[in-house]
Amino acid sequence: CAQLGVDETTGGLLNGTVPRRLDVTYEGEGAGGDGLRRAWFSEVTKEMGDRDFGLFSTAGEQTLQPNPNSAAYQSDHLAHFALLGRIAGLALYHQEPLDFPFSPAFLYVAFGYEIAFDVLATFAPDVYSSLKELLTMSADELETMCLNFEVDGEEALVYEVSSKRRRATELKPGGADEPVTVANVKQYLRLYARHRLLGAIEPQVRAFRAGLGVFFKEEILSNLRTCCSVAELQLLLCGAAAIDVDDWKGSTVYDPPEYERSSTVTWLWKAVREMTLEERAQLLFFATGSTRPPATGFAHLMGYSGEDLPTEQPFTVTRAAVAGRLPTASTCFNRLYLPEFDSEAQLLRMLRIALTENQGFSEAAVMA
Repeated sequence: CAQLGVDETTGGLLNGTVPRRLDVTYEGEGAGGDGLRRAWFSEVTKEMGDRDFGLFSTAGEQTLQPNPNSAAYQSDHLAHFALLGRIAGLALYHQEPLDFPFSPAFLYVAFGYEIAFDVLATFAPDVYSSLKELLTMSADELETMCLNFEVDGEEALVYEVSSKRRRATELKPGGADEPVTVANVKQYLRLYARHRLLGAIEPQVRAFRAGLGVFFKEEILSNLRTCCSVAELQLLLCGAAAIDVDDWKGSTVYDPPEYERSSTVTWLWKAVREMTLEERAQLLFFATGSTRPPATGFAHLMGYSGEDLPTEQPFTVTRAAVAGRLPTASTCFNRLYLPEFDSEAQLLRMLRIALTENQGFSEAAVMA
């Protein structure tokens, strides 16, 4: 945390934290570069997204939403959320997708989109349909509902870290004593929507925003909200979940160029087409350090150039010098070193061994 400018106790940013590229090296290894950074992103976010770690809980469609009770699992939970925001900013800066299934509802509040009642139609359609009926009720009907500006249902209880108890929540100061009427029902619905999306996780969102804010000040976030929907933002940050083999193959270059016409390369793409999504992601990670392609497709894979600014680096299949050996890779350059093989069966066997044992990083290629 400290190396990325995050206070490990409070989750706040340390003085002097500025936006800059991140270079990752592992202790005892001399190599560095973009591939190691992508692999590190994957390792760290995988740990933070683990349900047993307690920072996140599963939302709809296997996406992750901050756990309102995260402090009970990790005493330094806010530092973790600030670190995750910092990583999200770094990933966007380097144009490298994160393999982290953020829920759209979390991204909506984390990136500061305006919370209106109608937003619930997207994130909580059943709740939206039920509450929308309040807008058509007469004054007498609302009075019989006995509603006030307080939420005391189970779904709205907020965890109190200090006392380790749950409590009902006022939607505004003095809300427990203010009834919902025709005059203020729209305000009630807007505040309820804010509470539903943000209330129980506001400290976590605030910490995430602090980390994100190193790279994305409010002016930039405002422009981002103007030009991107939440779905587009999710794609930009997390990449494409599906791996389009045609796009992958069509964006690949070969070294030497004539290697494209070899039997080994033909067998490779046949094998990729027959892989499951998980296996394709494993191969992509093996060669690039990322399990997902960029939102804009394989033609825009980013790689190492020795410069501070991100640089496009096409996926490259290189003929290895010695035939019959295990495939290796230089993740910093998105390069797969593929030896020639005598048969399709031999390629499949050696590729499977390489992916299983994850022996893909070629330090010599990076240091050259």
